[in-house]
Amino acid sequence: EIRKYKTMDCVRPGQLGFFLLALVVFGVAFMFFNLRNTLVLKRFCATPISRTYIILGEMLSRVIFQMLTAIVIILAGRFFFGFTLIHGFETFVEMLILSFIGLFVFMGLGFIVCGLANNDNTFPLFANQITLPQFLIGGTFFSVDVFPVWLQWIAKIMPLTHLNTALREVAFEGKNLWDVRLEIAILLLWGIVVYAISVKVFRWE
Repeated sequence: EIRKYKTMDCVRPGQLGFFLLALVVFGVAFMFFNLRNTLVLKRFCATPISRTYIILGEMLSRVIFQMLTAIVIILAGRFFFGFTLIHGFETFVEMLILSFIGLFVFMGLGFIVCGLANNDNTFPLFANQITLPQFLIGGTFFSVDVFPVWLQWIAKIMPLTHLNTALREVAFEGKNLWDVRLEIAILLLWGIVVYAISVKVFRWE
């Protein structure tokens, strides 16, 4: 059976990855940035609660909220624009798992931005340097294969490229999470790297 590959089948996974990256870096990271500048994080440190628990608690609450956004994007694409979920609910769950992994990685990028920015003027600068190249060449709206070979190599290094690729292959081609294990492994490797960096640059005050 031949299935029609609609424009929405290419665009919707890219839109999902795009929104997840933007929401985390510009939303969650900016929230932590404001908490730091208003000395709220410093007050948290004065409590008997571990710093690790504070960060994990804030992260989990924001990730859960962003997962609700992912659910809306996927279901709206399916019911209003004919986005293909080849195995139905099973594919839907696998896309949510991939979204969670993506959010985990992007959260680390957000912490790096939060740690590097000194004021409101420098925050957008660092955030755009991390997100804009991924938006443009990370396979968000079209395949990275249309780029020159040298630019494809750069695109295939970026975490958003691998998230978008995994989402498309799961949604339309019917692959499972094991089939896209290489993309997941690269994302998790990115997670290790970005959190190692964020630990070094993150500031509480």
